[in-house]
Amino acid sequence: MSEEAKPEGTEEAKVKAAAAAKAAAAAKAQADAVPPRPLPSPEDIAEWIGGAEANIGILFEGLALKRYDAFNTQIRAKEIVGQHWQVISDVGEPDEGEFDGLPEVGRLRALYKDQDLSRRRLAALKVAWTELRGMRPSHWTLPDLLAALRRILDKKIEVDYNDLLAATRDLWRSSALAAKHDQVDLLWASLNLIRKGTKK
Repeated sequence: MSEEAKPEGTEEAKVKAAAAAKAAAAAKAQADAVPPRPLPSPEDIAEWIGGAEANIGILFEGLALKRYDAFNTQIRAKEIVGQHWQVISDVGEPDEGEFDGLPEVGRLRALYKDQDLSRRRLAALKVAWTELRGMRPSHWTLPDLLAALRRILDKKIEVDYNDLLAATRDLWRSSALAAKHDQVDLLWASLNLIRKGTKK
């Protein structure tokens, strides 16, 4: 004698549905409980560009490469930077000892009075310098910085983004070349665009 088919909406199905609803509600409550990232305001970015301290690097923490590439597309579309990227050849990594002897590294050391701050920012700058295959930081433009950031994100290299951005900003701001001061303005425009498109 065959078993009778259980009618739809049995107790077992109701229990499963209730458990799924409870799990979904718990997941939503947990997501709601996580405080939003304290993103910098446009005013924070403007003050930071002027030399103030702010956590601008949080814009890049945990940023997916696909999302970063979308931001780069927007930056190029708005003509903040040129349409063409400089190709970075896949040559070997530069000799680490060269970095410490660069005049711009010495200039930043003299600029930072706090030795711990100097060590942190130069360490972050060195990561980007390595990813740009030893291209001198004094020669960087915004596309070079963006390319270094992309490689860092792609390889999931641990770096303090805030220290990297601040060291680059300070290098450009302290340069005697007007063209480097223009890079600071381009960085400002790019960070504002990224901030606008970043969800808390």
